[in-house]
Amino acid sequence: MINHFSVLGIKPNANENDVKKAYKRLSNLFHPDKLLSASDDEREYAEAQLQRVRNAYDVLSNPKLKRDFIKNFSNVIVTDPAAAMRELWDQFYSIS
Repeated sequence: MINHFSVLGIKPNANENDVKKAYKRLSNLFHPDKLLSASDDEREYAEAQLQRVRNAYDVLSNPKLKRDFIKNFSNVIVTDPAAAMRELWDQFYSIS
């Protein structure tokens, strides 16, 4: 399960304004218009990161979705820590 708070780099007790600021900062960082001189690999990485940022913002900016996310995230029990770490690793360092 993706931790939307860590994607945006904010704490779980962040307010609406903090969520919006984090989203704007990260979407500006990964936006394609800002990467004109970037390589194809860098653009692909930025596109994937921008999608993660958008998904996190969509969840955390909606009070109902945020409440459900926090409830579900708090109930996650990791039964296989090695598999969880592999999943995290693959999210950040996927081989294309």
